[in-house]
Amino acid sequence: MQTQRDHTRTCVGCRAATDPAELVRVVADPSGRVALDARGRLGGRGAWVHPTRACVANMVKRHAAERSLKVEVQRDLDVGKILGELRAALARKADSLIVVASRARAVAVGADAVADALEKTRVPLVLVAKDAGQVAAALADAGKGGGARVARYATKMELGRLFGRGEVALLALLDGRIASEMNSTLDRLAALED
Repeated sequence: MQTQRDHTRTCVGCRAATDPAELVRVVADPSGRVALDARGRLGGRGAWVHPTRACVANMVKRHAAERSLKVEVQRDLDVGKILGELRAALARKADSLIVVASRARAVAVGADAVADALEKTRVPLVLVAKDAGQVAAALADAGKGGGARVARYATKMELGRLFGRGEVALLALLDGRIASEMNSTLDRLAALED
């Protein structure tokens, strides 16, 4: 019989026992250096940390990852570098979720398509490019009345690249599971911001 403890990991930053899905894994690379294992696929001993600025800073300050991984203390371990790697990994995951939604035909792209989706169906998440204009932001805000979460993510050029277009200012994720995972990813990204 499995216990609840079998399904938790302890954050080396704050020492809280948490579901592994809420944490990010760090490992010792072949040279013995602490490295991020954002996808959780590298072999060997691992340590876990909440993907937040505070927990990563505590992990580095207390050399908690090195102790947990049983490697030599690394005085040059850089909080900023680890946070940058986490941001990049989370941005890749968010981009991947958008591509998956597109392949599943569960995304509305552009102002007209988003407006149509908001009018005809329940939209769980509307994404607005960080550099989108007032019209896109106003349309997204209109979706809040129907229960859609509205979040800012990436630039118009970055979103456009995902769809093979020049720019995309506004899109709606129509699949609830994909939207839920995107919400979680965006929340984690927000926890890392300065």
